[in-house]
Amino acid sequence: MKYRLGDIATFSYGKMPKKELIGLGKYVVFSGYKYTDNYPEKNLSVGDLIVVARGVGGTGDVKIANQDCYLTNLPIKIDLDDKIIRKEYFYYLFKQNTLRYLDSGSAQSQITINDLSNIEVVVPLPEAQDSVIEKLRNLDKKIIINTSINQTLEQMSQTLFKSWFVDFDPVIDNALDAGNPIPETLQSRAELRQKVCNSADFKPLPADIRVLFPAEFEETELGWVPKGWVTNRLEIILELAYGKALKKTERTNGDYPVYGSGGVDGTHNEYLVKGPGVIVGRKGTVGSLHWENKDFYPIDTVFFVKPKEYYSLAYCYQLLKTLGLENMNTDAAVPGLNRNNAYRLEVVTPTQSIIAKFTNIIQTIQHKMDSNHNETENLTALRDTLLPKLISGELPLEDLPNLVAQTEPA
Repeated sequence: MKYRLGDIATFSYGKMPKKELIGLGKYVVFSGYKYTDNYPEKNLSVGDLIVVARGVGGTGDVKIANQDCYLTNLPIKIDLDDKIIRKEYFYYLFKQNTLRYLDSGSAQSQITINDLSNIEVVVPLPEAQDSVIEKLRNLDKKIIINTSINQTLEQMSQTLFKSWFVDFDPVIDNALDAGNPIPETLQSRAELRQKVCNSADFKPLPADIRVLFPAEFEETELGWVPKGWVTNRLEIILELAYGKALKKTERTNGDYPVYGSGGVDGTHNEYLVKGPGVIVGRKGTVGSLHWENKDFYPIDTVFFVKPKEYYSLAYCYQLLKTLGLENMNTDAAVPGLNRNNAYRLEVVTPTQSIIAKFTNIIQTIQHKMDSNHNETENLTALRDTLLPKLISGELPLEDLPNLVAQTEPA
């Protein structure tokens, strides 16, 4: 049946949070675009449906809250008559066909409650809606699981890098076992490591890895560092190569992701750099970091990384995360990262054998992440292909069960 949305739904705006309360409480502030500061009140619950009504971009996007939060005045909350239309069905109905067409086109993009009220929606019976939701939800669940796994794997990589090359845990462990002195600046870390090593569930590094690390520290201009490690400028370790301009009007949709400083910005039928690669934001989102496993095209708002000597791409990627590049904006008008300023950064680097061992471990983790990412891309493409066909009834629901079952986690 066809309904006017205003006849089967009620609408309400969020409210601007009080400045004096921002940063307090347990609820995050949700603008419709992202979750930000904590707040002591909530006016939106997990599972609630919203439409982004105004702002800097994405006006008309339909979203479902994934946590309790405080909703600002940028989105409109929609409460649907569940006996007529399920909120998840509405979400999927407008997931690809967003409500952006309602935008008035003024300087400040905007959608009003009146605009939403006058939308006409074609709604099948609730039983049919539930079946569509179930099929699409199974795909989304797998996508969410893969994303969560990759976030965990990425955190594992960062934790390992920090442990080895920032906190020097293996060196501290060796020094403690050998009875060698620990520099005063590292005493608190040494005390923590001693407690960790004495815990029942402590698993020491394998002997073939631990032997690669020294058991002493020496003082340098950067402070106390593992004995035998060296201080290098970033320019000795890697090159930040410039991307190449590629206007949107010059692009041909293809298999290769196009990278700007904010991440993937479309595709092209040619690539500039063979993957894997690391992309660094140069203009716009300064210091942003992106790992891309496939061949890709970095545009002129980014750098891409070329490791030097024996430094691996995986090592360079984790190293760059520790340097605070996002705080190195040198242009007030248009945020920008000056390559020469980055090159002057000094870092402590380990021996070639340690970097090789670290790279082997990280590559195993990265392979799992790449596999999950590729599966997620395929599932997303499958979902986006199926979605309009399911909604329109072009694809009968009975044709889908086996296909969906293949995507469900074991």
